[in-house]
Amino acid sequence: METRSNAFSAEVDLHEIFFNFRRRWRVFAVALVASLALGWIYLQVKSPVYDFKSTLLIGDQSTGSKQAQELLQLLDSKPKGLKLEDEVGLLTSSDMLRRTLAQLPFTVSYYVEPGSWLNWVRPLQVRERATGDMPFWVTAVPGRPQLTGVPIYVEPLPGNKFRLHAQAKRGELRQLATGELVREVQDVSFDKTIAAGDTLRSNLLTVVVRPEPDQLGGDQGAKFFFKLNDLTSLVGEYQNSLKVKPTDHESRILELSTRGSVPAKETQFLNTLMATYVQDDLNQKNQVGSKTVAFLDNEINKLAASKNSSSRNLTQFRTSRGVVDVGAQSGIGIQQQSQLSASRAQLASSRRQYQSLLNYLKTHRGAGQLSAISSAGIDDPATTGLIQQLSDLNNQRASLIVSASEINPLVVVLDEKINATKESLIQTLTGLVNSSSNALSATEQQLGAVREQLSQMPENDRQLNNLTTTSSFNDKNYNFLVEKRNEAAIALATNSTDKKVVDPAKQQGLGAAAPKPLLVGLVALLAGLLLPAGLVLMQDKVNRRVQSKEDLARLTKIPLLGVIPHGSTADKQTMLHDPRSPIAEAFRAVRVNMQYLAAGLDKRVIGVTSSVPGEGKSFCTVNLAAELTQSGRRVMVLECDMRRPTLAGYFNIDTRAPHGLSTYLAGDSTLEEARHATSIGGLDVLCCGPLPQNPTRLLESPLLGELLTHLREEYDYVLVDIPPLGYVSEFLVLIQHLDAKIYVVRQNYTDRTLVSQINEMHRDHKMEQLYMVINDVQFANTYEYRHKANAYKYGV
Repeated sequence: METRSNAFSAEVDLHEIFFNFRRRWRVFAVALVASLALGWIYLQVKSPVYDFKSTLLIGDQSTGSKQAQELLQLLDSKPKGLKLEDEVGLLTSSDMLRRTLAQLPFTVSYYVEPGSWLNWVRPLQVRERATGDMPFWVTAVPGRPQLTGVPIYVEPLPGNKFRLHAQAKRGELRQLATGELVREVQDVSFDKTIAAGDTLRSNLLTVVVRPEPDQLGGDQGAKFFFKLNDLTSLVGEYQNSLKVKPTDHESRILELSTRGSVPAKETQFLNTLMATYVQDDLNQKNQVGSKTVAFLDNEINKLAASKNSSSRNLTQFRTSRGVVDVGAQSGIGIQQQSQLSASRAQLASSRRQYQSLLNYLKTHRGAGQLSAISSAGIDDPATTGLIQQLSDLNNQRASLIVSASEINPLVVVLDEKINATKESLIQTLTGLVNSSSNALSATEQQLGAVREQLSQMPENDRQLNNLTTTSSFNDKNYNFLVEKRNEAAIALATNSTDKKVVDPAKQQGLGAAAPKPLLVGLVALLAGLLLPAGLVLMQDKVNRRVQSKEDLARLTKIPLLGVIPHGSTADKQTMLHDPRSPIAEAFRAVRVNMQYLAAGLDKRVIGVTSSVPGEGKSFCTVNLAAELTQSGRRVMVLECDMRRPTLAGYFNIDTRAPHGLSTYLAGDSTLEEARHATSIGGLDVLCCGPLPQNPTRLLESPLLGELLTHLREEYDYVLVDIPPLGYVSEFLVLIQHLDAKIYVVRQNYTDRTLVSQINEMHRDHKMEQLYMVINDVQFANTYEYRHKANAYKYGV
């Protein structure tokens, strides 16, 4: 009898897993070939992508004028420079990318479809190319809506002509410069032929196609097409691919990287982006200097007119009055008057400038009201320092507001500093205006006294001195403003940015960053192994059919008599006459185990059944009977399965025979008429005979009990072929006549839930002397019985 373990370990049996993998090696071979083929196709279809990198220095973070720095130190405040995060946000902002891409010819993308078998059904192998690497180049007419996102194929034709055609289910008509959607286009279809250099005008496309002579004649069998891209889509595409980060935590060098399939486009984009960023910084710094120069030019022009007028009046006065020199007495008074007048004019000019600046600051008191204030003409160091500090804070706020909102904490902090600086500047200017007013009043009083003295002088001398004083005052102011203007112009001309390109864009590595053949091959190899492995494991897990005695041990404690190997049709036909066949050896083991369990019983009536048809109960009945006969016993096989009788076929008995068990139980035949002798001596069979209309009623007949009593006396064993347990109720009628029952299950056929039914009857002691047999076991495909695959060849 087969021994079984009732305890099962939760550990994974790797030997069993690899055994199941090995017996399904064809699945692994097919999956491996398919995955490697798909990996190769992926490498052919996927466009190679390259990595590109450049570096940019953003400058010292403690920028600002020397006076502003000194003033901040006096106020016990540290100057705040630009932050790396702000510069990263500025470089990756939509505005910066839009202005960069507007300078590049990226509105037209060119593609080629090689003449490969991969493109026979649909274009799978497509490669993007740079401008100039195609047999043509396309120019989109600006200001016209264009069809975007649809491949437009171009075919060079004889006579310097081009055929443009496109087919698509959907397209979009957009303004390329703004990305504005004009309308959606359904079922795009057009086919136009134009001469090279002519403008193609249609409701979907307005372009000019010109030939590229250096590229004509290449790419035999290839197809060429282009796509039009609007600026908004390009900005989104490059914004996703652009990566900006500092090279180190404390470094002021930013690393710009991107990835693309066209090296020329990616390097051009990175270099243009850095140039635009550097130029923007220089333009912002030049803006303040330009405003200062413009203000001084305006003041110089106005003062030049006053200077010319005063010189002309002095000349006319000398000519008309004949005055050449003044007396010694009036020299001192006139000199005092000139000094006081110059002092008054300078004080008045300073007060006007202070007052004008003060009024401007009061009207632009809010932090959000950015203003460019010039310190030209202001000699007070504290005032110029505050003006420079306010200008720096305004520049920082303008840079930050590009990528941040008004409620950003950094913006709020800057607004507070701007308000505080403005208030300090307002207070300082208020004090300067008051002090200038007081000084001007005192000068006016002194000038009045001098004029009163000069009124005593001759009128000609007094007028001459006035004209001379005015002319001298204008000359001094004019020279002063010209000097300041020259200083501002020199500062503007020599202005430079602290941001510069460290390394221009270049490709990283020697080859493509993706796809990598080795990685794709490894993934394909793993997929070719893991996918079938997972499929095999899942198949084993979801399989609810009995596979081995271990499965039965999990379901029931019914003793197992043995396992019957799988055999071909020829094996099943010859096993009755071949006692050395593997199937005969298996039934011999079942017979020995059965006799061991039935020790002490002289005669037995053994029923053989199963759960459903097709599990081999009749096959096991016949072969067990043949084995018992060959061991020297007289055996009778009784076919009680009157719904699907099969025993006659095993013994070459005519299925149309008029006598059988059904006619015997009905009283229409005698035992001798119903019984048939077989070619095996000592083995008789009582087949079903004609199919009855009500098998259950016949089996409930008292004649069956009398028949079995008679057969017990005449035969050593009576094997009863019983209908399946799960289909009909005859089994429950017959078990009262049986000494033992054999329950047949078939490997990879019998559902485990069906075994639970017979197990429940055995557990509740409703069925005693019950044994099990596993039929149709393929030893070579079963881990538990793998060692038996060649066991029956011993001695053959």
